[in-house]
Amino acid sequence: MILLTGGTGLVGRHLVRSLVKKGYAVRCLVREPQKAGEVLPAGIELSQGEINDPVAVRKACQDVDKVIHLVAIIRKHGDSTFERINVEGTLNLVAAAGQAGVKHFIHMSALGACDNTRYKYAYSKWRGEETVRQSGLAWTILRPSIIYGRGFNFFNRLLQSLQMFPKPFVPVPGWGNTLFQPIAVEDVVRCLVQICEDPGMVGRVIQIGGPEHLSYAQMLDILLECLGEKRYKLYVPMPLMRLVVPLMGSVLRDPPVSPIELKQLDVDNTTNLNAVENIFGFRPKALHDGLKYLADQVFP
Repeated sequence: MILLTGGTGLVGRHLVRSLVKKGYAVRCLVREPQKAGEVLPAGIELSQGEINDPVAVRKACQDVDKVIHLVAIIRKHGDSTFERINVEGTLNLVAAAGQAGVKHFIHMSALGACDNTRYKYAYSKWRGEETVRQSGLAWTILRPSIIYGRGFNFFNRLLQSLQMFPKPFVPVPGWGNTLFQPIAVEDVVRCLVQICEDPGMVGRVIQIGGPEHLSYAQMLDILLECLGEKRYKLYVPMPLMRLVVPLMGSVLRDPPVSPIELKQLDVDNTTNLNAVENIFGFRPKALHDGLKYLADQVFP
């Protein structure tokens, strides 16, 4: 039995289908089973509870061989803080997995996770990793760059910027030169399944990304091409962005960018271009090919 947290998220939905197709018994820890049942395939077990509920998490871990921990937040909302979800939630699950005798704990982290409090999200992911590393469990940590595919992701945030900004312009933070290594959700799932099946992956922190290092501006160009949109990039100086973004957050319930995400643009989000091929034996999709699903995007 494999326990999956975050089964209704971008990666989770694709991973559940892949695991079920391969014949694995899958249990998902979900907050609302009825809603989860509408988006997840038949044949899986739903265990109700939140990642911070020790009783629910212990129950979910019973008779489980492997745990794949995907739950995390990239934005704070009310009581759902980085500390509570990314750190304490991981600790809660690790403790329950240890008590249940789980044989392999697979933790989804993020490329750029670091021991630097200036980057609040990345720091919370690093602290979650530390919890896993010090757990005494057999563990594997996967650090992907930004993930895209059918489901809400980074490129939906770019779409928000396009929809909010008057044509024919589109805003770009700073010079738009921060580098990323976007990877398709299907390719991340292939990596996770291999980690499940290969004992040689235990005890490793694995960094992955797609086959290209692309700047923010380059990714925006590819998105516009896939949408058939023509826009002129308006480069907004970072000092001005740092003033505007908090104001935008005070007006909009769900703005395209948060101050924490803007701060993260200080550093590149890349690893070895051949990481997936070297470790997992296949070449991931290029962004232009992977974003073709957006061709039918309804765009005003």
